[in-house]
Amino acid sequence: MGFKSQHNLLFEVAPYHMQFCDDIEWKLFRVGTCQGLWTSIPSSYDILAIDNMELNNGHLNDVFQWFERSCKRDKKSLRILEVWNKRFKKHLIEKRRFVDIGNDNLEKKF
Repeated sequence: MGFKSQHNLLFEVAPYHMQFCDDIEWKLFRVGTCQGLWTSIPSSYDILAIDNMELNNGHLNDVFQWFERSCKRDKKSLRILEVWNKRFKKHLIEKRRFVDIGNDNLEKKF
């Protein structure tokens, strides 16, 4: 039986054509009403941006369920990069057990 997130949402991926870092291939993701940019490096899955188009519907939780499942499966950590929103940063640290690793970056190890 395959993985199902809380709201049974698919993890959709598409290429991101505006590369701003020569050595990193960013990809678009969409899970329900959430979309963003992510990449994979040998030690982690990195999320650069998350935008929830419809707040309070629980889809952000599905995003984290998908990424955390992949992290556990692939023995990687999950990093959220360039977190400038102080409220979101507090949520990630207090509710989702991320650790501040400096330079506005957060990490959760599995």
